[in-house]
Amino acid sequence: MRLKTVSHLPLMSDVAMSVPKAPFPVLRGVLRDLANRLAEGQNAPHAQERIWINPSRITRIYTRNPLETPDFKRRHSGMIVAGDWDQRTEPIDQSWKIAACLAHFRDGVPWEQTGVFERMQDVIARRGTFDGCRTQQDIEARYRRIDALYANIKASGYRNETVIRRAVPRLPEGVFVHIDRDGTPVFGAIGNHRMGIARALGLTRIPAQLGVVHPKALSQGALQGFRDPRP
Repeated sequence: MRLKTVSHLPLMSDVAMSVPKAPFPVLRGVLRDLANRLAEGQNAPHAQERIWINPSRITRIYTRNPLETPDFKRRHSGMIVAGDWDQRTEPIDQSWKIAACLAHFRDGVPWEQTGVFERMQDVIARRGTFDGCRTQQDIEARYRRIDALYANIKASGYRNETVIRRAVPRLPEGVFVHIDRDGTPVFGAIGNHRMGIARALGLTRIPAQLGVVHPKALSQGALQGFRDPRP
């Protein structure tokens, strides 16, 4: 089956370039942790906190709309952000990288037939570089590495790179997941290929890096459910 490319879908990493700035992360690391604890108590979120998610049940991806949504990055991990940012989402498989991963790993479509090479080439033509790639050879090498990552995860399981810092489990890298006002996880559009691989393999539990959290979720105690290390 050949994946049909959908030209009208926004390229999320492109539209992010004109997004209004996210809240400036004045406090980082231990200072953010302390400020969150003073504001929200013992159950407050932490910077780079490791949470557990079921990738097969995440249905929405955060939409970076150039007029309406801030561009949350890893430096915003653990921030408590009010407002309607969590209402700006779309179906997760509309991410062109995730769609390509599903077509390739689940349905057996060669990378060059998924449309992902063309999308990469288009961005490189406009920016000069994208995802560390400048040439077609770079793109092909990148997707060989993604093939190797898939094979490793399939054979050995999803790697947990959690580190303990100041008595808190933290994940400096990994898929990036926000928690919306209802306590529902929303994929933060960072770690697309790993999310795509996890969904293609039908994994039901992987570690993720906490993104931003809506204060209404904290008032419901929703964050605790994502901290539980038990399956």
